[in-house]
Amino acid sequence: MRKLDGKVKIAIYVYIIAVGVFHLYTSIFGNFEAYLQRALHLSMVLPLVFVLYPVSKKLKDSGVPFYDWVLAGLSFLPGAYIAANYWAISTRIVQVDPITTTQLVLGILLVVLLLEATRRIVGMPLTIIALVFLLYMGVAAKIPGLFQGISFSVPEIVEEVFLTDEGIFSSPLGVSATYVMIFLIFGGFLEKSGVGDFFMRFAQAFTGTQPGGPALIAVTSSCLFGSISGSAVANVYGTGTFTIPLMKKIGYPAYFAGAVEAVASTGGQIMPPVMGAGAFLMASFLGLPYRTVMIAAIIPALMYYGAVFLMVRLSAHKYGLKGLSAEELPKKKDVLKDSYMVIPLVGLVYFLLAGATPMRAAVFGIVLAWLVSFFKPKSQNQAKQRLSIIIGAVISVLITVAFVFPRFVEPIIKGDIGLWILVAGFVAATFLNDGMRPKDVLDAIYSGTMGIPLVAIACATAGIVLGSVALTGIGGKLVGFVLSFAKDYRFLGLLLIMAISILLGMGLPTTGAYILASALGAPILVKMGIPPLSAHMFVFYFAVISNITPPVALAAFAAASISGANPNKIGFQAMRLGFLAFVVPFAFCYDQGLLLQASPIANVLAVATGIISVLAFGYFWVGYIKHPIPLWMRAILLVAGVMALAPQALYVAVSAGLVIVCYILSASGKVVAVHQKAVVLKE
Repeated sequence: MRKLDGKVKIAIYVYIIAVGVFHLYTSIFGNFEAYLQRALHLSMVLPLVFVLYPVSKKLKDSGVPFYDWVLAGLSFLPGAYIAANYWAISTRIVQVDPITTTQLVLGILLVVLLLEATRRIVGMPLTIIALVFLLYMGVAAKIPGLFQGISFSVPEIVEEVFLTDEGIFSSPLGVSATYVMIFLIFGGFLEKSGVGDFFMRFAQAFTGTQPGGPALIAVTSSCLFGSISGSAVANVYGTGTFTIPLMKKIGYPAYFAGAVEAVASTGGQIMPPVMGAGAFLMASFLGLPYRTVMIAAIIPALMYYGAVFLMVRLSAHKYGLKGLSAEELPKKKDVLKDSYMVIPLVGLVYFLLAGATPMRAAVFGIVLAWLVSFFKPKSQNQAKQRLSIIIGAVISVLITVAFVFPRFVEPIIKGDIGLWILVAGFVAATFLNDGMRPKDVLDAIYSGTMGIPLVAIACATAGIVLGSVALTGIGGKLVGFVLSFAKDYRFLGLLLIMAISILLGMGLPTTGAYILASALGAPILVKMGIPPLSAHMFVFYFAVISNITPPVALAAFAAASISGANPNKIGFQAMRLGFLAFVVPFAFCYDQGLLLQASPIANVLAVATGIISVLAFGYFWVGYIKHPIPLWMRAILLVAGVMALAPQALYVAVSAGLVIVCYILSASGKVVAVHQKAVVLKE
């Protein structure tokens, strides 16, 4: 990314804030019609790519060259045309009304600019995939064999990807323009209000002194921070810059420290309540409330982090690694005094579960993040501190009254004048907020909006693939191919889709990987009899864990830049720590209880299987319980872990018995491995 300076830096800062304010406005007062909202969103975001990202990463200049200003200006034109001619576009009949010369030129221009923007910010893999699907629409009739189809002319292709909501402006871009944008701003407010810092201090205070403390801090803080950031790489840089050096300090090798951070940060995308853009896309594709997706993700996410936490702790005991001294860490009492900082996150979950739309819940979360900052003043001036706390208390009372007596408040909120009064009150109170001053509010909007170009461009480009699938019917051909190959063997079909999802995820952000995998792989699983939610969750999981799957593991590369270790070595160790993420998706395709979508008894049984499998796989991989354990016991634990995931009470009971017996034998000291040392933690 370019480092801008001078007037250009100020102008771009103001522009980015204006983009964020526009999306805040539409979140509060209502979105435009879907196609128009998406077009406006892309026309605002696309120019930023050409201004902020150079044509080559080798260019280190801070200035924006003339040709990038030209490209940025041209990228406004398609969206401006759509906004000016929206009625004509929305009323035209697809494949009946002819496409005009202006529409053809602007459509080609948008595709070219979008592919170039994708190359700059997302990378070549998605660019190449989009190009392949574009070419397929034009030459499908000339391809022999299974994938032969109908070829379309250039105007027909442009019409599909530009003038309909099945191409560039399809539902993925809609999710970016609504849910993702507002949640990124919510994340910015959490960071600037001090909530993110509270998560880190909480993890330090309550896990730092335990054996392997820095590693446990990494797991805990990444779980908490990742649940609101929804980005593996951002999570690595957000928490890893602190935790990786500490892990190395107490004796963890650089590659192991990087692996712990990479696997913990990657899990943030599967940890409710936010889970990143992919989860919002899933809800949109399935037509389900977001809370359904959020609830379904809880047990697998807890199993994932439970296994990582257990394995890190066992490794610390096995190799005699100590924690940090209490003097180096925040005091628990001081941290608990700031427990009110979790209110924004608790409020977000409450509103989501209460049935509010994700956008409305995020807006409430932003207000709550701003509100708690009143009680965390920054200045040393006691008068300002007291005034900030008093104003915060008054606003808290007013908000409480609004919820207790909604009948009196709703008429005010529903009226435009009342809403504008509330917004004006928000702005006025911000000048009296000593914990989050006006500049902090602007910075929160700025930092949140800065995260949208990657997501928006990936969603728009993936829309080209979706348009190709819709126009050519290649998705049905792929379904037929896999079904004919796997026949009646569901497990074989799952293995094929797993491979496709991981391959698509290599080098792609999770959002793009999930869109492609869900378009090509999820229909196959549904056709094989797997429930739609399980099918989409399956491809989503493997799109996420491609972040730690070599050779192109984005989270591992990010961790390597901090730890200094080999990224592939980090990736393979991270795969070992995150082993459960490769197993659980297969399990919930057979057992709906793991997604809390079965009967109450089946759901309870699924929770039990989750606990048993976490213990069994954790003990197996580390080779340690209370003492190092021999290979034969590790083999038993592996069998127990697999059996526990079978949705049958007998198997669960047997696996629980095996784990208990192994624990007792190790704890008593009767069974100890001959070799006390292992090579896993050696450089």
